Amino acid sequence: MNRMRQVNATSLKFSKKRDIISELTLSGLHSARMGRYRRRPSKDHKMVEGALKLHTSHQYNIKEITDMTGVSRSVLYRD
Repeated sequence: MNRMRQVNATSLKFSKKRDIISELTLSGLHSARMGRYRRRPSKDHKMVEGALKLHTSHQYNIKEITDMTGVSRSVLYRD
């Protein structure tokens, strides 16, 4: 009988967590539909192009390019 109570208590705990996660997910989806979802602002396309040209010229290393242009290393490698 004691084992049955533990099982019920555990399932109740997981059920509550599942409900909380579901509620947060639905709230986030609702906010996104209402236009309240904000992404990071994208980098200026011309700035990224210039940084890529510097990278392909092989005159500067990545650190120098990121310092000059403000474009991150991950953006350079991604594009």
